[in-house]
Amino acid sequence: MLIFNTTYKVSISVGEKWLKWMVEHHIPFMTSSGSFTKPQVAKVVGSEDESGISYSVQFQIVDMNTLMQWHASNASVFQNNCSSEFGTEVAFFSTVLEIIA
Repeated sequence: MLIFNTTYKVSISVGEKWLKWMVEHHIPFMTSSGSFTKPQVAKVVGSEDESGISYSVQFQIVDMNTLMQWHASNASVFQNNCSSEFGTEVAFFSTVLEIIA
């Protein structure tokens, strides 16, 4: 089992709008594929500064092959959805974590 984690740096000026968009649009988009389960949104403790707040958004996914298939079909949509909605007010990067215990 893997965790697909995306860390976002969200400008304070769009923080509430981003969180609403995340819960109402992005998480349903990700889970609608059937590949991603157990979504979580967490604020990174101590990340607040004048430029914004960092958040971690995580989903479980069965294996790397499933993630790679999803990525080939949907990665550009995933990236464009956030960029088109928030422009430079939100920056993000993704990592993959392997659950070992």
